[in-house]
Amino acid sequence: MDSYFRFLPTEEELVSHYLREKKQVDHIIPEIDICKHEPWDVPGLYAGLFTEPESPYQDMFFFSPRVYKYNNSARIERTTALGFWKITGKERVIKARGSAGRKKTLTFYEGRVRQSKKTNWVMYEYYLVEDEANPNPKLAQQRDFVLCRLKKKADDKEAHFNLC
Repeated sequence: MDSYFRFLPTEEELVSHYLREKKQVDHIIPEIDICKHEPWDVPGLYAGLFTEPESPYQDMFFFSPRVYKYNNSARIERTTALGFWKITGKERVIKARGSAGRKKTLTFYEGRVRQSKKTNWVMYEYYLVEDEANPNPKLAQQRDFVLCRLKKKADDKEAHFNLC
């Protein structure tokens, strides 16, 4: 019988340990370019690397490279072939031992901006914030990656059936 464990780190652990030490934890958390895949395809990719999530509503963690809209731009590209990720909440500060991080909440929309439809796919992006007073050259490599927590929220109808 196979044994499985549930991976559910705190936000502080995501920033202080996993994101800060990305190069050392690639075997625990996979690297997936979120802009090359639709959110509903990620569980299948995830399954190829680890055990498939037991539920479509289970959190999936992965590193994703930051892709910029233009070579000399700070604007991040968040479009896929069939839709785009839109920032939907306030950016949150995460304070952790020896690391400063931030969290952005994004929602996936199918279609293009003017004719888009909101989906139940939500992603939290965690990234490190470099201390300008004490720049760390090792951190420069990790800045080009974000740690993502992807999940599908249940519909109101589905949530109602789960309660019954």
